[in-house]
Amino acid sequence: VLPMIEKVLRQYGDNTILGPKLIASSTTTPSYVVFEDLALKGYTTIGYRHPNLEEMKITLLKLAKLHAISYKLCKEEEDNIIMTLDKGSMNSADPTTFPHVKYGIRFLKEILSESGDLKQYVPYIASVEHLLCEKSIDMFNEAGSGKRDGIFVVNHGDFHLKNIMIKKNEDTLTDVMLLDYQISIFGSPAIDLHYAFIMMFGPEMRRDHYDELLYFYITNFQETLCKTEYKGHIPTHIEIRQELTKHRYWGLFLLLCFLLFNYILADENKDIAEVLENAEVLRKELEDPKLLDELRVLLSRFLYNGYFEM
Repeated sequence: VLPMIEKVLRQYGDNTILGPKLIASSTTTPSYVVFEDLALKGYTTIGYRHPNLEEMKITLLKLAKLHAISYKLCKEEEDNIIMTLDKGSMNSADPTTFPHVKYGIRFLKEILSESGDLKQYVPYIASVEHLLCEKSIDMFNEAGSGKRDGIFVVNHGDFHLKNIMIKKNEDTLTDVMLLDYQISIFGSPAIDLHYAFIMMFGPEMRRDHYDELLYFYITNFQETLCKTEYKGHIPTHIEIRQELTKHRYWGLFLLLCFLLFNYILADENKDIAEVLENAEVLRKELEDPKLLDELRVLLSRFLYNGYFEM
């Protein structure tokens, strides 16, 4: 799928590389994929930190182009193979078997209940928690069930801070490479956009740069469609923001069950596997004062934006 999308970009003079070159693959047992060694081309991992604003803009620029060209192809070709990408993180296995999904919201409510200024959010969480996972799965199943009410694109599907590598020339950033498209899914761009907010952005970026970065993404999504001579309706800023609002339960689910991992991935002293597998460790990590400080900001924002209305 990526070579198909890059081919369209090349036709219009855009040499953007959306992912590493595939060297070999097999779908028979044992299945495998082999990619080029990006280290040989000067790419490095981001390490134990969140992307800075410059890195985030290059990352979102590539995401906007991936989304835009896949949107164009599916509008112009009714049977494009892109539309067969119907399995992602929420509908390829039962997410409720994971401790952070099974126990995360319950633990978080207990912790919030013990905090004077945060306990006010517990009733709001309790009123919607039974719907969040179910509605998120429904969103992931939309395209496969034939529902096409809204904007549909190819989502990266696992858009977190460890799935990028950066390239620099001395101290100048020259590229960001997106990695691991193995659970890409055809669906609302809200899948990637809500996920990026929770799992790619850092706390400061969520607090101070969300609107700026969303505007940057949408503008480049629109410009890519214009530059590639798409003749159909180009989604407006309002329409893309409406996708985020329509699928707010996915954003809320991620906030309550996944925000913790955004902190853990940026901390070299934390073992993410231990948190994923051990409910006791999960609960202890949810008591992190920095996490609770950010929840003070985000829970109020989500409340004021109507995210607790299902």
